[in-house]
Amino acid sequence: MAAPALEDTYDKVLSAAVELFGEHGFAGTSLQAIADRVGVTKAALYYHFRTKDELLDALLRPALNDLDRVLDTAERRKGQAVRQRVLFEGYVDFLMRYRTLAVVLDRDVSVGTHPAIRPRLESITERVRSVLDDNDRPIEFRVAATVAMGGIYAAVATFPHLPDDELRGVLLDIVRRLLSPRRTRAASE
Repeated sequence: MAAPALEDTYDKVLSAAVELFGEHGFAGTSLQAIADRVGVTKAALYYHFRTKDELLDALLRPALNDLDRVLDTAERRKGQAVRQRVLFEGYVDFLMRYRTLAVVLDRDVSVGTHPAIRPRLESITERVRSVLDDNDRPIEFRVAATVAMGGIYAAVATFPHLPDDELRGVLLDIVRRLLSPRRTRAASE
């Protein structure tokens, strides 16, 4: 049997790592377990990744770069409400693309607090806060926006088996309803 192509092995290692991190956590997964799952020797795995930290970086870097692009797009828009809408829609789409990683990050705090990852996540969190921060809107809206951001992530991690289209639609509908302007009691009477 021919040896798998280098690109194939690289992609298979990343896929196996996500699966195993999801099953056993980052700390509970060895490079040997990943090599075994892929069906390669540990030496073949070392060709691509010398350490688990390098592997984690290769796994998260594309996702975090993608999230930076979502934020770039939102930040370039004019008007706070438009920036926020673009952020929420982009964030939902981002999480749909990286559902498995979202589950890993949700279930394994050590990944999000890993020294190689934490500064990047903190920077992204600060950028999200900046887009959501709108002192001209009532506190009800600001709290709802914060709840929506956390809720989107939690829902993606909690319902990993819902089809992408269905979960995306439900999430966007909930965000729209949560953030839509409310009529005051006096105006509705």
